[in-house]
Amino acid sequence: MRTLSALFLVGCASSPSHAPEPMPVAPTITVSSLATPIVTPIEPATVASAVKLRVTTTVVDEPSSAGAKLGIIRRGTIAAIQHEADGDARCPRWIEIAPRGWLCETQIERTTEAPTAAPEITLATPDDAGDIPVPGLYGAVRGKDVIAYASAADAKAGNGRVLVGSNSVRAAGATVIDGKRFWKTSSGELIEASSIAVFSPSKFHGVALAPGAQLPAWARSRRDPYKPVALRDERGAVIGKLAPRTIVYPRETSDDGKRVRIDDATWIARDDLRIAQLTEPPSDTAPDEKWFDVDLEDQVLVAYEGERPVYATLVSTGKTGDRGKHGTPPGIARIRSKHLTATMNNDKGEAYSVAAVPWTMYYDGSYALHSSYWHDGFGGRRSHGCINLAPRDARVLYAWSSPDVPPGWIAVYGDVDHPGSLVRVRSKRVPEPGFRGYARTLHDRVSDIGHVTAIR
Repeated sequence: MRTLSALFLVGCASSPSHAPEPMPVAPTITVSSLATPIVTPIEPATVASAVKLRVTTTVVDEPSSAGAKLGIIRRGTIAAIQHEADGDARCPRWIEIAPRGWLCETQIERTTEAPTAAPEITLATPDDAGDIPVPGLYGAVRGKDVIAYASAADAKAGNGRVLVGSNSVRAAGATVIDGKRFWKTSSGELIEASSIAVFSPSKFHGVALAPGAQLPAWARSRRDPYKPVALRDERGAVIGKLAPRTIVYPRETSDDGKRVRIDDATWIARDDLRIAQLTEPPSDTAPDEKWFDVDLEDQVLVAYEGERPVYATLVSTGKTGDRGKHGTPPGIARIRSKHLTATMNNDKGEAYSVAAVPWTMYYDGSYALHSSYWHDGFGGRRSHGCINLAPRDARVLYAWSSPDVPPGWIAVYGDVDHPGSLVRVRSKRVPEPGFRGYARTLHDRVSDIGHVTAIR
């Protein structure tokens, strides 16, 4: 099997067929009676203190089929019980779980086991070479007229579908059929292993910032991002080289803006740097609120808590800047859904299918912040419109950002009552973008009442 260092150019926002809610879920229980339920506090001495999920299913915000979707919780998760409410013949009892949301009793079993523990949330990223950047094995389908089979019987009979466009897959297992090895993919199909080139996901990651720390810059040659950049003295003579993506800390910029000094006597061309720059939060950002600033020119993302930067890294945004078919548009939006994995498809024009993208955060329609396991070009434009993050960056920022992801939840949704983190995307052409989506609703609400409430 070949190893591919990931030059697989796919993205996410070029097609309305890009699925914003890709996780498979169990059928939602329908409740015919929408009468106001009677909610009963739980008495720990008389009932089980927790529930275990029998199936992966949806969590709603009230004990009713009319409840809004809060998220998706995985089978086997254990959650503490908070309250119970009467239902009807279709759902005899509704259970409210910690930290929030309701489930039908038919979807759970009661237990005295301890609730699933919440993982530690930290912006620190591991430097251990043995750390696996993504959960699982991924590959790109290579070759002409590669066939995917629905079952082993279909593979034996040669009865399958021909894959169209660019396809990446995630391995869910492997099997041998008539002497040939096949991947069983996360979608349940079988593809011959000899047609799959394994990805080597990037191990790059950004920098967690202590209070008062200077923002970093990364060396990245304007001519070839994989080649060193030149170090020069005051007169412009080359005095050394700097490896790609080496972190430096700018001290000053020359009067003409073309050079940056990084120590007492060393300069680098401004075009050979990607610089994280301190910026003010949007006007209605609450104190300590978590939000993202994305600079399309420098291809840098900085995560903030209020006015304090806490994390900085390189990203890859749309191939055509802030405009065009594959551009990343400027704007201020809020994360509206977070998915542990999301499959991204486009069957119109430039067809592609990208399987099980980890740590995906949709913020504006089909535009998302998400990990990219198929390339290592962070710091340069190359997506179909989304904001590509290195897997390690995506993992920590997914856990850190709002809305929070409770233990065992594989998707969570934000709205005006449970807002997600702000995402500001700006460019030189649009330095002060407008508000979009429900971020605009909240912005208008703040303008009406004249103050900012605390949003985490």
